[in-house]
Amino acid sequence: MGQKGDWLVMASWLVQLRSRLLLPADAPVHQEAKDAADRLRKRLSGLAVIQALAAWLDGRQQLGRDVFVRGRHFENVDPAMETEPEIDVIEFLWASMALFDDGGPAPDVSDAYRPRARALYPVPEARARILQRLAETPDGLSLEHLLPDDATVDGLSALRKRGAWASTLIASLELAKQGDVNLAQADPFATVHVSPAPADPPA
Repeated sequence: MGQKGDWLVMASWLVQLRSRLLLPADAPVHQEAKDAADRLRKRLSGLAVIQALAAWLDGRQQLGRDVFVRGRHFENVDPAMETEPEIDVIEFLWASMALFDDGGPAPDVSDAYRPRARALYPVPEARARILQRLAETPDGLSLEHLLPDDATVDGLSALRKRGAWASTLIASLELAKQGDVNLAQADPFATVHVSPAPADPPA
Protein backbone atom coordinates (compact mmCIF):
# COMPACT_ATOMS: atom_id res chain seq x y z
CA MET A 1 0.00 0.00 0.00
CA GLY A 2 2.88 2.35 0.83
CA GLN A 3 4.55 1.76 -2.55
CA LYS A 4 1.33 2.51 -4.41
CA GLY A 5 1.03 5.76 -2.46
CA ASP A 6 4.57 6.74 -3.46
CA TRP A 7 3.72 6.05 -7.08
CA LEU A 8 0.61 8.22 -6.82
CA VAL A 9 2.59 11.12 -5.32
CA MET A 10 5.24 10.81 -8.04
CA ALA A 11 2.64 10.74 -10.80
CA SER A 12 0.92 13.82 -9.35
CA TRP A 13 4.22 15.69 -9.12
CA LEU A 14 5.06 14.82 -12.76
CA VAL A 15 1.65 16.02 -13.94
CA GLN A 16 2.13 19.28 -12.04
CA LEU A 17 5.61 19.70 -13.52
CA ARG A 18 4.28 19.04 -17.02
CA SER A 19 1.50 21.54 -16.62
CA ARG A 20 3.94 24.24 -15.49
CA LEU A 21 6.17 23.58 -18.46
CA LEU A 22 3.20 24.17 -20.78
CA LEU A 23 2.80 27.73 -19.46
CA PRO A 24 4.21 30.64 -21.51
CA ALA A 25 7.97 30.98 -21.39
CA ASP A 26 7.79 34.46 -19.82
CA ALA A 27 5.83 33.17 -16.82
CA PRO A 28 7.88 32.98 -13.57
CA VAL A 29 6.53 29.53 -12.80
CA HIS A 30 7.78 28.22 -16.16
CA GLN A 31 11.43 28.94 -15.31
CA GLU A 32 11.09 27.21 -11.93
CA ALA A 33 9.52 24.19 -13.64
CA LYS A 34 12.32 24.13 -16.21
CA ASP A 35 14.96 24.11 -13.44
CA ALA A 36 13.11 21.32 -11.63
CA ALA A 37 12.93 19.31 -14.86
CA ASP A 38 16.72 19.71 -15.36
CA ARG A 39 17.39 18.51 -11.82
CA LEU A 40 15.10 15.53 -12.35
CA ARG A 41 16.83 14.67 -15.62
CA LYS A 42 20.26 14.68 -13.90
CA ARG A 43 18.97 12.49 -11.07
CA LEU A 44 17.51 10.01 -13.53
CA SER A 45 20.83 9.89 -15.43
CA GLY A 46 22.68 9.21 -12.17
CA LEU A 47 20.15 6.54 -11.28
CA ALA A 48 20.75 4.83 -14.62
CA VAL A 49 24.50 4.78 -13.96
CA ILE A 50 23.96 3.35 -10.47
CA GLN A 51 21.63 0.66 -11.80
CA ALA A 52 24.17 -0.31 -14.48
CA LEU A 53 26.94 -0.53 -11.86
CA ALA A 54 24.72 -2.62 -9.57
CA ALA A 55 23.95 -5.00 -12.43
CA TRP A 56 27.68 -5.31 -13.21
CA LEU A 57 28.49 -6.09 -9.58
CA ASP A 58 25.68 -8.61 -9.34
CA GLY A 59 26.94 -10.38 -12.46
CA ARG A 60 30.45 -10.89 -11.05
CA GLN A 61 31.47 -14.11 -9.35
CA GLN A 62 30.92 -13.98 -5.61
CA LEU A 63 33.11 -15.54 -2.95
CA GLY A 64 31.38 -18.47 -1.30
CA ARG A 65 28.89 -18.88 -4.14
CA ASP A 66 30.82 -19.03 -7.42
CA VAL A 67 34.46 -19.10 -6.25
CA PHE A 68 35.93 -20.44 -3.03
CA VAL A 69 39.07 -19.90 -1.00
CA ARG A 70 41.95 -22.06 -2.33
CA GLY A 71 39.50 -23.78 -4.65
CA ARG A 72 37.71 -25.61 -1.88
CA HIS A 73 34.00 -25.60 -1.18
CA PHE A 74 33.56 -24.88 2.52
CA GLU A 75 29.78 -25.02 2.58
CA ASN A 76 29.79 -28.83 2.76
CA VAL A 77 32.29 -28.93 5.63
CA ASP A 78 30.75 -29.70 8.97
CA PRO A 79 32.08 -27.20 11.56
CA ALA A 80 31.75 -29.82 14.25
CA MET A 81 33.89 -32.29 12.33
CA GLU A 82 37.12 -33.22 14.09
CA THR A 83 40.07 -31.73 12.28
CA GLU A 84 42.86 -33.49 14.17
CA PRO A 85 43.61 -37.10 13.21
CA GLU A 86 42.85 -39.80 15.73
CA ILE A 87 45.96 -41.52 17.13
CA ASP A 88 45.97 -44.87 18.85
CA VAL A 89 48.38 -44.12 21.69
CA ILE A 90 48.94 -47.80 22.57
CA GLU A 91 49.82 -48.77 18.99
CA PHE A 92 52.08 -45.71 18.71
CA LEU A 93 53.99 -46.73 21.87
CA TRP A 94 54.39 -50.33 20.69
CA ALA A 95 55.71 -49.12 17.33
CA SER A 96 58.16 -46.79 19.07
CA MET A 97 59.42 -49.55 21.38
CA ALA A 98 59.99 -51.85 18.39
CA LEU A 99 62.50 -49.35 16.98
CA PHE A 100 64.63 -49.59 20.13
CA ASP A 101 64.33 -53.34 20.54
CA ASP A 102 67.73 -54.91 19.87
CA GLY A 103 66.27 -58.33 19.30
CA GLY A 104 63.75 -57.21 16.72
CA PRO A 105 64.30 -56.60 13.03
CA ALA A 106 66.00 -53.38 12.06
CA PRO A 107 63.72 -50.75 10.56
CA ASP A 108 63.68 -50.57 6.80
CA VAL A 109 65.54 -47.44 5.74
CA SER A 110 66.04 -48.40 2.12
CA ASP A 111 63.69 -45.64 1.00
CA ALA A 112 65.15 -43.01 3.34
CA TYR A 113 66.39 -39.88 1.66
CA ARG A 114 70.13 -39.50 1.52
CA PRO A 115 71.78 -36.47 -0.07
CA ARG A 116 74.18 -37.26 -2.87
CA ALA A 117 77.73 -37.43 -1.61
CA ARG A 118 80.07 -34.93 -3.20
CA ALA A 119 83.83 -35.39 -3.50
CA LEU A 120 84.98 -32.12 -1.96
CA TYR A 121 88.40 -31.12 -0.72
CA PRO A 122 88.55 -31.99 3.03
CA VAL A 123 90.00 -29.58 5.58
CA PRO A 124 92.52 -32.08 7.09
CA GLU A 125 93.98 -32.66 3.63
CA ALA A 126 94.19 -28.90 3.05
CA ARG A 127 95.94 -28.49 6.42
CA ALA A 128 98.53 -31.14 5.57
CA ARG A 129 99.16 -29.57 2.15
CA ILE A 130 99.69 -26.12 3.66
CA LEU A 131 102.30 -27.44 6.10
CA GLN A 132 104.03 -29.39 3.34
CA ARG A 133 104.19 -26.44 0.93
CA LEU A 134 105.40 -24.05 3.66
CA ALA A 135 108.15 -26.51 4.62
CA GLU A 136 109.32 -26.37 1.00
CA THR A 137 108.95 -22.57 0.77
CA PRO A 138 109.99 -20.90 4.04
CA ASP A 139 109.23 -17.42 2.65
CA GLY A 140 105.56 -18.31 2.42
CA LEU A 141 103.01 -18.48 -0.36
CA SER A 142 99.77 -16.85 -1.31
CA LEU A 143 96.58 -18.67 -0.53
CA GLU A 144 96.06 -19.40 -4.22
CA HIS A 145 99.34 -21.33 -4.43
CA LEU A 146 98.27 -23.54 -1.51
CA LEU A 147 95.25 -24.91 -3.35
CA PRO A 148 95.33 -28.55 -4.53
CA ASP A 149 96.80 -29.22 -7.95
CA ASP A 150 93.44 -29.96 -9.57
CA ALA A 151 91.75 -26.78 -8.28
CA THR A 152 92.98 -24.80 -11.28
CA VAL A 153 91.95 -27.35 -13.90
CA ASP A 154 89.48 -25.86 -16.38
CA GLY A 155 87.28 -28.95 -16.47
CA LEU A 156 86.83 -29.06 -12.69
CA SER A 157 83.35 -28.25 -11.44
CA ALA A 158 82.69 -24.87 -9.87
CA LEU A 159 81.52 -26.56 -6.66
CA ARG A 160 84.82 -28.44 -6.37
CA LYS A 161 86.78 -25.20 -6.87
CA ARG A 162 84.75 -23.32 -4.26
CA GLY A 163 85.18 -26.23 -1.86
CA ALA A 164 88.96 -26.18 -2.36
CA TRP A 165 89.11 -22.44 -1.65
CA ALA A 166 86.90 -22.77 1.43
CA SER A 167 88.83 -25.74 2.86
CA THR A 168 92.21 -24.06 2.28
CA LEU A 169 91.04 -20.83 3.92
CA ILE A 170 89.58 -22.67 6.93
CA ALA A 171 92.73 -24.76 7.34
CA SER A 172 94.95 -21.66 7.20
CA LEU A 173 92.79 -19.91 9.82
CA GLU A 174 93.02 -22.94 12.11
CA LEU A 175 96.81 -23.06 11.71
CA ALA A 176 97.06 -19.35 12.42
CA LYS A 177 94.93 -19.76 15.54
CA GLN A 178 97.24 -22.56 16.72
CA GLY A 179 100.30 -20.38 16.05
CA ASP A 180 101.75 -22.54 13.27
CA VAL A 181 101.46 -19.95 10.47
CA ASN A 182 101.13 -16.21 10.02
CA LEU A 183 98.55 -14.59 7.77
CA ALA A 184 99.08 -11.20 6.14
CA GLN A 185 96.95 -9.07 3.87
CA ALA A 186 97.71 -5.60 2.54
CA ASP A 187 94.09 -4.52 2.31
CA PRO A 188 90.66 -6.19 2.71
CA PHE A 189 90.59 -7.27 -0.94
CA ALA A 190 94.26 -8.18 -1.38
CA THR A 191 95.71 -11.68 -1.66
CA VAL A 192 96.17 -13.53 1.64
CA HIS A 193 99.83 -14.43 2.22
CA VAL A 194 100.58 -17.48 4.41
CA SER A 195 104.03 -17.88 5.95
CA PRO A 196 105.48 -20.18 8.62
CA ALA A 197 105.40 -18.82 12.12
CA PRO A 198 108.83 -18.22 13.69
CA ALA A 199 110.02 -20.91 16.05
CA ASP A 200 110.64 -18.40 18.85
CA PRO A 201 108.10 -15.58 18.54
CA PRO A 202 109.18 -12.27 20.06
CA ALA A 203 107.90 -11.50 23.54
